[in-house]
Amino acid sequence: MFHFIVFGIIAWIALAVLVMGVIYRVVRWVAPRDLTGLASVAVISYNWGASSRIGEVLKRILTFYTLRTIDPMLFWGTFLFHWGIFLTLFIGHIALFFTPGQLQAFGISPETRKIAAIYLGAAFGFITLIGLVMLWYRRLVKKEVRTFTYLDDWFALSLITLIVLLGVINTVVIHPDYVNTVTPWLINLLSGNIDVATKAISTAHPLLQLHIFLAEVLMIYVPLGKMIHPFSIFFQPTITTAPYKVKGSEEVSIKLS
Repeated sequence: MFHFIVFGIIAWIALAVLVMGVIYRVVRWVAPRDLTGLASVAVISYNWGASSRIGEVLKRILTFYTLRTIDPMLFWGTFLFHWGIFLTLFIGHIALFFTPGQLQAFGISPETRKIAAIYLGAAFGFITLIGLVMLWYRRLVKKEVRTFTYLDDWFALSLITLIVLLGVINTVVIHPDYVNTVTPWLINLLSGNIDVATKAISTAHPLLQLHIFLAEVLMIYVPLGKMIHPFSIFFQPTITTAPYKVKGSEEVSIKLS
């Protein structure tokens, strides 16, 4: 019953809250009822075209270059953390949604999968941890940052750190049997076979189960806290709307070019 509730019911609740919560937050952010939405307060004086605006946003997302001169510690911590998380999720975790037979069809043998999970997973995990250590150090040491750090900030940072740390421990030390635990759990859970899913995950190592449970907590927290930016960045007015025409901006653009 415990596994059914935690890894069946709560897992589905977490997924529903994440999806519906993110949609709700983005809609409220982009299309407010009053005149206090993002688009109404973003005054942009340049005259870039759509492709230039998208390129600039992607450049900032992928390189975080605007932080380099403002706060080098924030830049390196953010860069390592975000890229570590990205590589972990989209290269490491995506294989968990496929059975060994499906991966074999793509030319990935079970041995290759295991080696990649251990070495790439460890590398990406340590990159993420290094970034987190830098972000923790900055938040603890810099008074101006610590002053404006609130309880929800500490909660989010602590939760993510625990998830990443447990992920590294599982990958480097425990070497869980993902093929017979996590993969059937994910596939059956998404297929609605909760009984089969929870039976599979019930045999997993306790630290792996804790890692998954904390990930569920994070999924519930994301739309409720400040971590909505991975989704909202694609709907900011810099991309979705043409810049406001500010008198004199055309002359400035010509001079700058």
